[in-house]
Amino acid sequence: MVLKIKRYPFYVGITTLIVVIVMILTGLFMFISHSASQTAAWEVADRLFTEISAKTLGPYESALKAVAVLAGAVGRMPDLAAARAGAGPAHPGMDLMMGALAYFDYVFSTYFGYPDGSFIEIIAVRDQLPLRLSFNAPPGTYYVLRTIAADVRGTRVQRWYYFNRERSAIGERSEPDPAYDPRRRPWYTRARQAAGVIYTEPYVFSSTQAPGITCGRKLADGGGVFGVDITLERFAASLKRQQVSANGLMLLLDRAGRIILDPRTGPIQANAQGELDFMRLTDAHDPLVRAVATASRNHPDRILDHTHQVRVGKTAYFTRATELEADLGFGQVLVAVAPVTDFTGHIRRMQNRVFWSTGLVLLLVLPLSLLVSYKISGNLMLLEKESRKIQQRDFSESPPFDSAIKEIHSLIQAFFLMKRTIRRLLDQKRKLFDDFTKLIAGAIDAKSPYTGGHCARVPRLAEMLAAAVCREKEGVFADFDMPTEDERWEFEVAAWLHDCGKVTTPEYVVDKATKLETIYNRIHEVRMRFEVLLRDAELATYRQRLAGDSDEAALMTELEQRRKQIADDFAFVAACNIGGEFMADEKIRRLEQIAAQTWVRRLDDRLGISQDEAALKGQTPAPDLPVTEQLLADKPEHIIPRANPEALADNPHGFKLRVPENQYNLGELYNLGIRKGTLSAEDRFKINEHIMQTIIMLNKLEYPDYLARVPEFAGAHHETMLGTGYPRGLKKEEMSVPARIMAIADIFEALTAADRPYKKAKTLSQALRIMGFMRDDQHIDADLFDIFLKRGIYRQYADRYLAPEQIDTVDIRQYLAKPVS
Repeated sequence: MVLKIKRYPFYVGITTLIVVIVMILTGLFMFISHSASQTAAWEVADRLFTEISAKTLGPYESALKAVAVLAGAVGRMPDLAAARAGAGPAHPGMDLMMGALAYFDYVFSTYFGYPDGSFIEIIAVRDQLPLRLSFNAPPGTYYVLRTIAADVRGTRVQRWYYFNRERSAIGERSEPDPAYDPRRRPWYTRARQAAGVIYTEPYVFSSTQAPGITCGRKLADGGGVFGVDITLERFAASLKRQQVSANGLMLLLDRAGRIILDPRTGPIQANAQGELDFMRLTDAHDPLVRAVATASRNHPDRILDHTHQVRVGKTAYFTRATELEADLGFGQVLVAVAPVTDFTGHIRRMQNRVFWSTGLVLLLVLPLSLLVSYKISGNLMLLEKESRKIQQRDFSESPPFDSAIKEIHSLIQAFFLMKRTIRRLLDQKRKLFDDFTKLIAGAIDAKSPYTGGHCARVPRLAEMLAAAVCREKEGVFADFDMPTEDERWEFEVAAWLHDCGKVTTPEYVVDKATKLETIYNRIHEVRMRFEVLLRDAELATYRQRLAGDSDEAALMTELEQRRKQIADDFAFVAACNIGGEFMADEKIRRLEQIAAQTWVRRLDDRLGISQDEAALKGQTPAPDLPVTEQLLADKPEHIIPRANPEALADNPHGFKLRVPENQYNLGELYNLGIRKGTLSAEDRFKINEHIMQTIIMLNKLEYPDYLARVPEFAGAHHETMLGTGYPRGLKKEEMSVPARIMAIADIFEALTAADRPYKKAKTLSQALRIMGFMRDDQHIDADLFDIFLKRGIYRQYADRYLAPEQIDTVDIRQYLAKPVS
């Protein structure tokens, strides 16, 4: 049965689709924006309230903490506990109190109250007229000093001293029999009973009728109480400056239901007893404040640290309360309040604009879509064809086509721009990867001054040889070629990264120029022991001379012989450290004889050392000092165990390299007895391990298809043709031609390099002779080595990279595997 599908003209389908999509998207947007407007407004309000609350409370809490630190420090000063208020300006705390007032602009006054009822206070008037009038202070008064103390007759007298900004006295007055007794004040009684710093509840300062807080601390040895009055006026001004929203506000409340700060009106009023106090929330005239109070009382968990919605009449408000740090013990909360419309008005206006804009767009789109649909069919087919080419990674140029319709024209232009951009991005990506490989190689070369340039020269030599092999039209390599740019780049990347594992090889191993060298040359430690032997011999001789029981001439002759013997022994040890020639058995025996000599160590060698070194030395108990030790020794702390031997023993990469038991063996005899060169078996493995790390690192990368063989090319340049190489023990038939090319390039560069600490650079003839032996021993590919010689690759490289004195006359016939035809 054939299904009958009613088919419509293309332009009708396009037009209908456009109209339907526009209407659906508009309706969906309207629905989502309407339903999400409250959520969005809630999130914006919550974030804004949180930020402003933190910004506002931070300075307030910091000020309280800073004053607490001041009070705590003063409370522990014994001199201040012993002082008395009657000293007046000579009181030892004057400079401290004035300094605190000068530093903390929110501090109103600092004072001491003593057990005998005496009192001394400094008030920061700061030449403000209302405060000067309150204290009958003359113009220019910056500080007012108030003291209450008994005179010689035992009568309590209150004295006032006035100081300018420079703390110079500018006036004073006195009053008899003051009624003020600090011992009856809450700050005094609470501080005397508390072990640390206390804060009072906010109250109204009687002198200024402004809100504030007192911080107090008991003085040392029961010497009274130190107090600091903190004014809240600056915090009130900060609340007033905060722009919560167009119609928002911030209030400071406490758990007792009082309004501590309201930036719109002063919350201070007279209570039933006629005393000034803070207004109760329930007494507030503003219904919004009462609603916040109700929400705070009925839903404390919702409003505290959460944005909550309350309603006053027909208006909805967002509100959020943030509590002061619990350690301060105030129980105060900062409340932010703002109308919901402050956050949703712009969303509603946007919805209206979208609705009317959509209608207008529909009126314009309907006729235009009918016209455009006639024109786009052919161009769309062409674009589809271009897209299939891109899928096949074909970014070649195509015959241009265009459309008279602007939108389709833009689409075509954008498509071709995208095509060119993708091609450019791929080129840039390739260049970035190429530059990164060179960066890695350069970093490895820069890591050691003795191998600088190796990672940069090997790729050049490998590319020269690979190009020559590709040109071969006969013989075993007649079918080998790297025809595409991707194949050539794959080989180049492998060449640049062939030694990337050297980033894991410690520099002091790669650069080990002497046998005792680690991070530094330990021959200096050994030399100092010989110096000790020399000093001990001289001291022994001089003691015998002083004793007078031996022939002085014989003693000096014996000393001179001993000096010569010590110098000869050290010269021999130093020569062994160089590692320049083969260590015969008789040299090993003499080294052991010298090592058997002893010296006396009188200082603890476990002081001033690192944790790792201490752990190694901790394997054996510390001997009692002084201790007699061998001149040269292999100690337990010289053995550094391998951290994770199982990681190399059972690996997924097929490594077959024999792993030494220890990571390092730094034993002095062990290293000085190295038969040839400067490297121990552990050092040699650490250096050889770089190729294992190269393979591990490169196998972790996810390559595109055209770079998939990079790990194989880069990781086999230390293998041989008969399976005796490392790290996998591969044979010739298991290695690709590029991998075998890499081996020849790496060996020739190493032989001719002039920047190695352990050998002199070879001349051309010397390097080729050695490689000829390696060819005969099947260490390198014989056919590739023949091409290396016949095509003059060695000479091209030498002219570019070798010093003139290295380039000598070479007759390649003696190095070829077979005669030149």
